[in-house]
Amino acid sequence: MNVNETIEFRIIASEYWNDTGLVVEPGQTCQFEASGTWTDSYIDTNADGFDKWYMAAFKPFRRSPKNRWFALMGSLDKGKPFLIGSRNEITFDNGGKLYCFANDVKGFYGNNKGELTLKLKRIA
Repeated sequence: MNVNETIEFRIIASEYWNDTGLVVEPGQTCQFEASGTWTDSYIDTNADGFDKWYMAAFKPFRRSPKNRWFALMGSLDKGKPFLIGSRNEITFDNGGKLYCFANDVKGFYGNNKGELTLKLKRIA
């Protein structure tokens, strides 16, 4: 991916791993911008996700416990997740293939609906 190049991806809520096909190199800086809404059972939200008091007991079981339900997450080579959300800028220390997902509990992706559009622009 070249500097100032932008690529767009569909991130599907029901997919455990959304394979973008993009390999990020160490030292690259990318801007992320996500739009649209997706749904966890009956709860509509955007890429920033949501919190509900009655789901508090399940927080430790989320794929990324410190981030909100249904927050848009990224991972290089299916490793440690990082927050993308609606808008973020990340400089990557390590390289790898970029995967994305909705922050949910493993085994509970069957009631997820919708998709987000993720624009990724390399800025350095």
